[in-house]
Amino acid sequence: MWNSPAAPAPAGDAVTVLMAGPLPRLQAWYSTLSADARFRVAMQASDPADLAAKLVSKPDVLLLDAVIFNGPAGLVDQLTRYHGCAYVLLPPEATREAVDTIAQIASVKGVYKGDFALLSLLGEIFATASAVRATARSASLDVLWRPQSALSSTLPIGLRIIAVWNQAGGVGKTTLATNLAYDAARRGLPTLLVGLGAPDDLPLILGLRPEPNLNHWRANPSPEGLKLALQKLDTLDVLAGFPDVLSEAQAINTPLDDPASIPKLALTAAYAGYAVIVLDAPPTALASSAIAAATSLVLVARPSLEGVMRTVEAYRTVVERLAGEHRIPESGVFCCLNRCDGRMSVDEWHAAASALLGRPFPPILAQIPDDKAVGASQDARRVPLNTCDPFARSLKPLSDALFSPSASQSQTSNGHKKELSFLGVKVRI
Repeated sequence: MWNSPAAPAPAGDAVTVLMAGPLPRLQAWYSTLSADARFRVAMQASDPADLAAKLVSKPDVLLLDAVIFNGPAGLVDQLTRYHGCAYVLLPPEATREAVDTIAQIASVKGVYKGDFALLSLLGEIFATASAVRATARSASLDVLWRPQSALSSTLPIGLRIIAVWNQAGGVGKTTLATNLAYDAARRGLPTLLVGLGAPDDLPLILGLRPEPNLNHWRANPSPEGLKLALQKLDTLDVLAGFPDVLSEAQAINTPLDDPASIPKLALTAAYAGYAVIVLDAPPTALASSAIAAATSLVLVARPSLEGVMRTVEAYRTVVERLAGEHRIPESGVFCCLNRCDGRMSVDEWHAAASALLGRPFPPILAQIPDDKAVGASQDARRVPLNTCDPFARSLKPLSDALFSPSASQSQTSNGHKKELSFLGVKVRI
């Protein structure tokens, strides 16, 4: 039965696969998987660092040739952090003890030495991955449809923690995060912008200093430590990101409940009185920490087919694979097309995204033109929102959706600013 031709699977039901290993192995596996409609190869990785960055997408299946690791320590660490279905190919010289150790990891569904016939395993892999995915969806269904999850009950009413993200680099996340945060502050909302890049571009494009930065806050993760780590851009408070990838790696390995974690940073900022916290999330494993902290998500995409694929996978990661592990409802996911240059129209992009997702994709709230003046403004350490009218106009619908408060929350009847209080936390809006 496993060797029989597979019936086509609906696009939304196809099992996503991340392949990791040396190039010849990846080519052989891809040839087998691409011929089976039940599977969709989402990504490939050829070294441990690349694999760690791409595991944040939470693929249903990980096919891993462990020869890319120097030893079992790094392999065990990454497999322990993964929660899907892993099938691991160990080198022929691997000991029985190593095989047993890998097999005991919860995510590992199969361990092999030297080689295995992938074609004969496809039926088992599909059945196992489908069952695991169905169980996860069932367990988190109540969270997906609850207007306010229990996780958000300890946050101030009206607080927005916004992660600006996509799985691809170079799409303009930092530009959008910076200008959204600046716009929120300009609207009178106490706003904190947090860079999470490594090395972080925020200080450079905003004309700020590389220090203090996140490392300074992590060394003193307290309200006073946050205050000392901030820099100011007009009315916007900025916490610069990491100066190097080693610092980022330490943050990636920090448990979410650790005082120096990104979710704890957001909570500290909320207690400090910020109404808006914008997280410039990187396309690395640290994004999962930003998503865990956020109440809203802005997906920044390029108007291209590869932009469609990356963005749909990012959307699936949040609303399906990480459901129940964050405070972001489906209605809290917003999409922005950046650097629109006529390559694909908004309607074409949205239709392609909906087809790949297997259901209607969230609407596109902003269409940012490909304007050289935006880059020129940043090179001059100026905020494009203040210098580029087409950019400012195109960003406004997204800002309005994120920052325009309802009449009941924004003002009292006499028109003065209102102070909201929840569990002792006060937020002025």
